[in-house]
Amino acid sequence: MTTGPCEKRERASVLGEHKREIALVVCAVVLLLTGLAGASREVKVIVDDEVISVATTALRVSDILKQAGVELSDGDGVSPDVSERVYGSATITITRAIPVTVTVDGRTVQCRSTGPTVKHVLAQVGVLLRPDDRVSPGMEVGLTPGMQIRVIRVVSEVITRQVRVAYRIERRPDSNMDRGETKVIRPGVEGVREQKVLVTYEDGRAVSEKVLSSRVLREPVAKLLAVGTRNPVRTLYTSRGTFRYRNSYTMLATAYEPGPRSCGKYADGYTAIGMKAEPGIVAVDPRIIPLRTRLYVEGYGPAIAADVGAAIKGHRIDLLFGTVEEALRYGKRWVKVYVLEP
Repeated sequence: MTTGPCEKRERASVLGEHKREIALVVCAVVLLLTGLAGASREVKVIVDDEVISVATTALRVSDILKQAGVELSDGDGVSPDVSERVYGSATITITRAIPVTVTVDGRTVQCRSTGPTVKHVLAQVGVLLRPDDRVSPGMEVGLTPGMQIRVIRVVSEVITRQVRVAYRIERRPDSNMDRGETKVIRPGVEGVREQKVLVTYEDGRAVSEKVLSSRVLREPVAKLLAVGTRNPVRTLYTSRGTFRYRNSYTMLATAYEPGPRSCGKYADGYTAIGMKAEPGIVAVDPRIIPLRTRLYVEGYGPAIAADVGAAIKGHRIDLLFGTVEEALRYGKRWVKVYVLEP
């Protein structure tokens, strides 16, 4: 179908009308924005809980902050962003960044953060935590200026190791050795134990161990020592000579003579072991001093234990004199008795 000249003129008229309407709308918007830009309005700036009211015609946030005398430091948070525009009565919030230090993986990072907690700082510097890692202070702790944040890497592993098991030392008394002397009868042998151990490391340093299992591979063998109990040899210097001895006793001494008055009507002039009864013979308790033992008796001189007596029990000694008078004159007294070396 062919369109006529009248119909074409009608369509052109309608199109022109729409264009005029759009132009009017654009002009109205431009006039509105121009009017807003030119009109002074109140904008509130909140910094550190302080509210600053600014009468301004500026639209861009950065210009408004400059007019309000607010200077920004690295890391400070601004809402809306400094590059944005605000219209009408608006509120701009400044969150000051706090300087903190983060130590992790052997390096130290200094940064400024608006936080508000430790976990936000770690996210800001890109620290990824593993399940066992520790953070000091805790993740939910609020930030404070100069805060030191430390990330402690925690790693655990199970190891198998062999440990030595110390042997015991057994001591066996030996009366044929002097006190202070020892002799190895059997050397000791260490045992061996195998352990499975859970070792925990913090920043590469072992801080704890837990034994999970243990078994003995070799039992230890005790070391056997002979330990001397005998008194060492000492030297006794007297007017009758020099004598060597190990033991000495303090004993109650009495005196007797070989005749019937001291030894009874059966006295035959011989001792219990058949030695001739004469000065230098003494009677002892064989449980304390064995017979035939050489002695030195203080105040009496060299002697030999060759006799016994019914009253001579325990730490008592009976000294033989040549006469009754000598025995009576000696009487009874405490003396030091030295057991001489052969």
